[in-house]
Amino acid sequence: MVLGLLSDLPRKNCWTIAEHIGDTTPDGLQHLLRRAKWDADLVRDDLRAATCWCIWRTSRPCS
Repeated sequence: MVLGLLSDLPRKNCWTIAEHIGDTTPDGLQHLLRRAKWDADLVRDDLRAATCWCIWRTSRPCS
């Protein structure tokens, strides 16, 4: 979804973003935006952990 939002699509809605990312229907995006239940704190923590892991891996000397 983020790639679709950051793209240069002339119109950004669930259909155009779904097509841009290769989905045949907008069902997944609509579920995410309307019905999915998620915990913002857990999403933040997961994103932080993944970011830290990527930074740590790329900053280590190759062995």
